[in-house]
Amino acid sequence: MGNELADDYDTLVMEACSALSDAEGGSFHIGGFGSDEWPLDVAYDLSAFMEQLPLLLAGVRERREVEVDMYSQGIERTLTFRSVENRVMIHCESRTEWVPSPEFESLAQSELVSMLSKLAQDFARGLKAINSELLDVAPFPRWLAGKA
Repeated sequence: MGNELADDYDTLVMEACSALSDAEGGSFHIGGFGSDEWPLDVAYDLSAFMEQLPLLLAGVRERREVEVDMYSQGIERTLTFRSVENRVMIHCESRTEWVPSPEFESLAQSELVSMLSKLAQDFARGLKAINSELLDVAPFPRWLAGKA
């Protein structure tokens, strides 16, 4: 990955999520582990996820174990992605009273890569839709072109 991300990528993502949240109309959805719709918002939860997206995508593509911490207050769960043959096993660990049921889910590796790439592209499209100047900053132009 190296130079593909600006040094201040996390800050960029927070600014972008804040702008998207202020514009309203955008939403961020994760479901699974017994709950169809996690109570997520664009400003905080999307930011937490997008901060970790490049590492997650790289890990899934390279079949390495990778963890995503959904650390926002009230969500507080860790997702661990582990490659098993051509699938990715995802383990959900909760740090609140909410209990994931089932605790594990799995997806085809190609399907997960596709979902994560689409999220990156949709994120960049959202920035374009609100005419954000952040769209010019790496990695967003690449994402907009469908190259996450």
